[in-house]
Amino acid sequence: MKISEASKILLDGITPFFEEYGFKLNKNNCEFKRTINNCTQKFRLLFYREGNYLAIEPQVSIKIAAIESIYKEASTTEGRPYHTLGNHLFEILRYIDENEEIGKGSSGDWLVENKIHLEELKKVIPEYIEETVLPYFEDNSSIERVDKLLNKYPRELSIHNYIYPLRANIAIIAAKLNNNPQYEKLIEIYEEELEEAEETYKEEFKKLKELLEDYTN
Repeated sequence: MKISEASKILLDGITPFFEEYGFKLNKNNCEFKRTINNCTQKFRLLFYREGNYLAIEPQVSIKIAAIESIYKEASTTEGRPYHTLGNHLFEILRYIDENEEIGKGSSGDWLVENKIHLEELKKVIPEYIEETVLPYFEDNSSIERVDKLLNKYPRELSIHNYIYPLRANIAIIAAKLNNNPQYEKLIEIYEEELEEAEETYKEEFKKLKELLEDYTN
């Protein structure tokens, strides 16, 4: 089965469900998104080949406009992929079900062999959305929650943003916007953790720190 055929069958099958919750389909990116209170919530499906199977990776993400605008001002790489919070659906599920916040860095994807499997996913995906994704969006689409989630364990890989150098930048913006009393300490921690990061991330963090020095709510 071709990826184009499988994606069309699956996306067409689940679009009516997503539309009930105000999501719109971006077919080019195979993602459903909606914007609520300057916050964009996304559910994306990545299709790829895995041996004789077609694999589908489900991704969940949140982008908060106030954080994004500051991050883009400091970013040194045009078009760098960005999200405020996000991960593989099964990692988010682990957080919801087990209250686990330390990321493990890997999760299994759905493997599809035929149209029967796609029909099963048409039923399974809405269940995941209602039981896991929508509650995650509802609880965490705010600056206050981003600050709490990303800065709770600043030296650990976060389940909520597993790209560590990017996570440091997003976390420190949220801390500043939320008037986190540990802001200066967090700056020190992230600078230490970024010592081995690529130079562009170090430059971004330095520029970001300078921008935030003059920022007031």
